[in-house]
Amino acid sequence: MKSRSLNERMAAAAQIYYEFKEVDIINNTIRSVIDREDDDGELKVDDGADAQQHFWDYVNEEVEEHFILQMKEFVDFSILGLMLEYRVAATTTFMTRQGKWLRARVVRCQQTQAGKVATFLWILEDISEERQQRDALIDVSNRVVAASKAKTAFLSTISNELRAPIDAVLGINDMILSETSEPQTVRYSESIRDASVDLLGMINDILDFSIIEAGKMEIVSKKYDFLELINDLVQTIKPQAEDKGLSFILDIDVNTPKDLYGDGLRVKQIMLNLLTNAVKYTTKGRIILTVASEKLDERHVGLHVSVKDTGQGIKDEDKSRLFVEFERIEEGRSSTVGGTGLGVTITQRLLELMGSNLEVESVYKLGSNFYFVLEQTVVHWEPIGDTVMPSIPAPENDSVLPHFISELPEVNMENGIKNNGDEESYLEALKVYASSVGKYIEEITEFLKADDLENATIKIHALKSTSRIIGAESIGELALALENAGKAGDKEKVENEVGVLLERCKALGQQLRPLLEPTASKEEAGDTGKPAISDEKLTEAYDKLRECAAACDSFGIEEVLAELGNYQLTEPQQGKMTDLSQAIDNFDFEKVSEILKEEK
Repeated sequence: MKSRSLNERMAAAAQIYYEFKEVDIINNTIRSVIDREDDDGELKVDDGADAQQHFWDYVNEEVEEHFILQMKEFVDFSILGLMLEYRVAATTTFMTRQGKWLRARVVRCQQTQAGKVATFLWILEDISEERQQRDALIDVSNRVVAASKAKTAFLSTISNELRAPIDAVLGINDMILSETSEPQTVRYSESIRDASVDLLGMINDILDFSIIEAGKMEIVSKKYDFLELINDLVQTIKPQAEDKGLSFILDIDVNTPKDLYGDGLRVKQIMLNLLTNAVKYTTKGRIILTVASEKLDERHVGLHVSVKDTGQGIKDEDKSRLFVEFERIEEGRSSTVGGTGLGVTITQRLLELMGSNLEVESVYKLGSNFYFVLEQTVVHWEPIGDTVMPSIPAPENDSVLPHFISELPEVNMENGIKNNGDEESYLEALKVYASSVGKYIEEITEFLKADDLENATIKIHALKSTSRIIGAESIGELALALENAGKAGDKEKVENEVGVLLERCKALGQQLRPLLEPTASKEEAGDTGKPAISDEKLTEAYDKLRECAAACDSFGIEEVLAELGNYQLTEPQQGKMTDLSQAIDNFDFEKVSEILKEEK
């Protein structure tokens, strides 16, 4: 029984190994451990004396000529014996004259009392198929690398070739603008200029991306004036913001050193990319550029740079797409916004080259905050002073905020206004918090019940961001601690402490609920100045809302609600609009459909 089992194992080994022999170096003999058949089906037996000559003959007769010298050294007993004294096994690969790839392996078996090698196993394994698969993978890899290089070369070449004619168009167009005062010609010429500048910006993005992809982007450090850099940014961004009716506000630490050493050109490009994106995706409110400085040592400063906007914000599920090249978030919604989708990707790559990283906090419908910390060498510690634009102005006396907001213990109203840019934007942020916090609490609770720590952590992160943006800083810090615990997999800490967080959020949401109640005092007095809505117009609006709800089109619903806001509505109708708005804030389309069911 044991003999049959051994034979079966040996037969199985014979299917794997091309040769399997035991060699006695001391007696110079060789014997087959596994017998195998030759190509004609006859049993091959190579047992006998003069083992060394057997190997010489094998190498000379079977091994392809480019591998002969390699294999002669490998099977030389004088070398092999010494090698196996210090290691258990040795391996090499070679090709036969028939084109087969073999792996040769020698394994030490016995040693003399003096430590010399007495016997070893000689194993040959046919690896032709393995080699073919490896070569195929290498070929695919080489093709991918070649294709990537070709793409990079093409992008670089075409970008450079396109810049010259666009520069020519801009030059000729400037001549037209300087020589004509005819209004229509000026208007056309300005359109040509704006379109050409946008196109040149896209081409520059593609060129930068191709240089980064090719690994040829270099950080060139030299002395630069940080105050001059900020002023250049103001000159570029302020007109763009004003054209859209946006405020551009600087909040610059006056103690920031003026003369720094680093790649000022790339630092400016990074900040300009973030500011340009903020202007593109913001339709009302503020763009805030904040720079704080932190002295790291006698020669270095940390620049804490933040670009905040009151734009449309980013959904949680879209944040992972931010750093994907040629990808634009909310492309359908932002179809009028130009660009290649490379700005954030280039910014992140440049920051990585300078040892930093781009971070983002965003609340959908409230805005975004892109920030990073960059270490720079200080040439002189002379501060920039207060020569730049002032920080955010204090609220005017005619406040749009209800008085009770300033009395809420959880909320720092001053910081909330600063985070949002103005009181109107802050009021909108408070309303969004009041309408959405219940949804967040419900989702976090359900995810933890389902043992889904990852998604619970994502929602805690969202709760952190929304709390911070309204000035609920203590709640934000507690949420941050639990978010970090969730990321670290500390489920016990999250489960033990999340109850306190959710209770505080729930209480604050209830305190803010009065903000969601319709203010109907003027309507009751008939003093809205708005026309009454006809039954036909209202029915048409409800039909449109149903279509949008069925298609889960939140933007379409918002547009209809905004249009209805131009009419004088009854108190029940206004209440229904408020309920619809809250449902959309929570992306609860079932609730929208339920509200609209009773309207025929």
